Amino acid sequence: MAGLVLNLRPNEKFIINGVVVQNGAKRAQIRIENDDANVLRVSDAIHPKDVNTPVKRAYYIAQLLISCDIEEAEGRKKLAGALQDLLGVFRMGDPAERLGKAVESLQERRYYSIICHLKAILPAEEELLNYAHSRQAMGEPMLKQAV
Repeated sequence: MAGLVLNLRPNEKFIINGVVVQNGAKRAQIRIENDDANVLRVSDAIHPKDVNTPVKRAYYIAQLLISCDIEEAEGRKKLAGALQDLLGVFRMGDPAERLGKAVESLQERRYYSIICHLKAILPAEEELLNYAHSRQAMGEPMLKQAV
């Protein structure tokens, strides 16, 4: 994240390598110069109770890596598995492209970048889940079984 610039609102909180930092009473701008710093705005964090879909699970694992609340090797392994599972569902279009970039970001240990890519996929996931629920509500099978 060389040269990452954060424009902070008054009293905004953010996490840098697991440490929660809070801005003062005025707007501020800070620059993170280290490539290996993991940064997350608290406003971008999701609560564990809201982790109820596959994309949100992957997002949350990336969040845990940023906040240092999971051992890195374990988190990377879990996140790699979650991303591979998602690639099996989102096979084309923007979601597949973003997932590919998320996998690249995982290899480069750029966890905030993963969160950005996954955040962009959330609307597509919601649309897919809504479609599945509507089919289920109409009594239609999710997949037609071969006879």
